[in-house]
Amino acid sequence: MKACAKGEITRIALIRREYITHLDGVNKFVALLAEGLSKLGHEPLIFSWRYRDIEREGLEEWFKEAHGLDHTILIYTLRSKTCGGDPWLRMAWDWWTRGSRILRREDVDATIVNGVVPLRFRPKIAVNHGITLESNKLYVLAARRLYKGYDKVVCVSGKLKKEVKHFLGVDCDVIPFSMKLELFKSAELGERGLSRAHRH
Repeated sequence: MKACAKGEITRIALIRREYITHLDGVNKFVALLAEGLSKLGHEPLIFSWRYRDIEREGLEEWFKEAHGLDHTILIYTLRSKTCGGDPWLRMAWDWWTRGSRILRREDVDATIVNGVVPLRFRPKIAVNHGITLESNKLYVLAARRLYKGYDKVVCVSGKLKKEVKHFLGVDCDVIPFSMKLELFKSAELGERGLSRAHRH
């Protein structure tokens, strides 16, 4: 990875391979990492395949509000029209043919890809959020090959690190999922429901 001089601003692309408008843990991870990088003085840019159910003009503001960010982060999408479904082959083809072009056009220094996509750009880090492999051996071989093309692989838990090693034969470092504690508001004692803890 390219080393940066002290005080140098680095343009870091945070990639969501599918939809930036999903309300899920992956996009929360992207949002909080982008905000953290910004607070450290870097310039994070978010890249996604598509968006849906949101007007493009309000996408950055919606993302800021949805994830409780202090300021907006620029979002770029490979496809400009909203759509439904997850056509994986089309998605992979778009990242392979369009992804690197847009990253170079925006003068990005490094990429952090949530999931893994075929991308002709370096340096690049893959963040694995969970194993959802099909039983198809071809799919597993393709995933292994893609991960081996990355400079570094990161997992969001120690358990996942073991699964990634077992299924894909890939070593990864662990960076736990981040939280923004000021967004948490506990209910008053009288308003709380009963909970039960289970031991494993």
